Amino acid sequence: MLLIYTPYITSRIQYTMQFIFEERLGIDYSITSDKEYYLINTGTLHISYAERDIKKGVFFSAHKILFENDIREIELHESVCNDITVLFAHNDKTAALSFDVFAAVFYLLSRYEEYLNNPLDKHGNYQPGNSILCKLKIHDIPIVEQWIELLKNVLQKEFPELRFKKHTAKFGLSFDVDVAFAYKNKSMLRTVGSLARKLVTFNLSEAKNQVLTLMNRRTDMYDTYEYIFRSIQNKKPVFFFNMGGHGKFDKNPSYTNEPFRNLIKKISDKAMIGIHPSYASNINTTLLAKEKSALEQIAGNTVTASRQHYLKLKLPGTYSNLIRNNITKDFTQGYSSIYGFRAGTCNSFLFFDLLKNETTNLRLYPFAYMDVTLNNYLQLTIEEAKKTVSKLIDTIYYYNGIFIPLWHNSTLCNCFEWKGWLQVFEHTLKEIDNKSMKNLFD
Repeated sequence: MLLIYTPYITSRIQYTMQFIFEERLGIDYSITSDKEYYLINTGTLHISYAERDIKKGVFFSAHKILFENDIREIELHESVCNDITVLFAHNDKTAALSFDVFAAVFYLLSRYEEYLNNPLDKHGNYQPGNSILCKLKIHDIPIVEQWIELLKNVLQKEFPELRFKKHTAKFGLSFDVDVAFAYKNKSMLRTVGSLARKLVTFNLSEAKNQVLTLMNRRTDMYDTYEYIFRSIQNKKPVFFFNMGGHGKFDKNPSYTNEPFRNLIKKISDKAMIGIHPSYASNINTTLLAKEKSALEQIAGNTVTASRQHYLKLKLPGTYSNLIRNNITKDFTQGYSSIYGFRAGTCNSFLFFDLLKNETTNLRLYPFAYMDVTLNNYLQLTIEEAKKTVSKLIDTIYYYNGIFIPLWHNSTLCNCFEWKGWLQVFEHTLKEIDNKSMKNLFD
């Protein structure tokens, strides 16, 4: 048993200690703010987390952030410890580490920086360029795991009798269904309008493809579902369906459309089903309940997983809305324009609501890369993309984390700008097999 002394037990401290000691290190621990009890206690292993050393146990110098209730601009004091970039560095030579590992982990996991007044992108999203990890060029490193490893090394040295939890690397294949069909199963108005636009702009090859598809002479190019299941074999994935009404950013058929309903039913027999909240639901929160209910009715299952359309994420409002609708797993943690680790970790973690200063039951699963990021934003070649995927998988495997790629049924069409990108998808599957990673969804 590890006894942790801290002068004040706050919800921020409880959240951070639970993630580090229980989830990651697997150590039995208790926290006390009773200094006298801590000092006279025997038979346990002791660490103190305070501003000053109280001369018993292993001392970790504490920044104020975990003892506060407000949200403010904080000097992060970047430095290096054992060749690893760290935050919340200090000069207390009596401390076991030269930085506050607990404050650093909390800062990233709580997404503290996203609550600050930073300029947003055109979709109202936090921009990665504002993030300290991007500024330090360590966004592609699971830095939280590195920091916890530094802490673990200290504990192993001081308490050799400690035994730590062993983790196994996992993967979770995920697919967003933003546009279920390119041409088929749409209203007459949308179909005619789409064809007219192609003709007016002299896009005759696409017009021809649309006509032949509607005549059942060709398979709809976004109907890649059989290919997906054939490729992934027995790897159970998760599919996120956009159930919103048609609009500028929501392009799926109505949830009353029979072929669309049949597609959802068919996939729900083979995969985990999640909600892909419509773009409009971010400003009309009652829509999420309607969309989730429709998906559950069609799939015949309770839906507990989500990923935001366009990765629209405003804290804490977006996550609070998910919690109100009984979503317990969210897969939005990542960026559109870069790959890597938005919260600095390759493992799942509970959402901490900074405004309420409380831990929630919503578990967040970060994704490592999105197909659109590699092709459209970074404009990588297919070979460059494959190397990037391999590096990410190697890194996550090394830290026994969870590798989650984000693909779309539409990007697996092997057409237009996605010609040849099946190679990247299949390379991802091959690398997972080579590492013998366990399936998150089994």
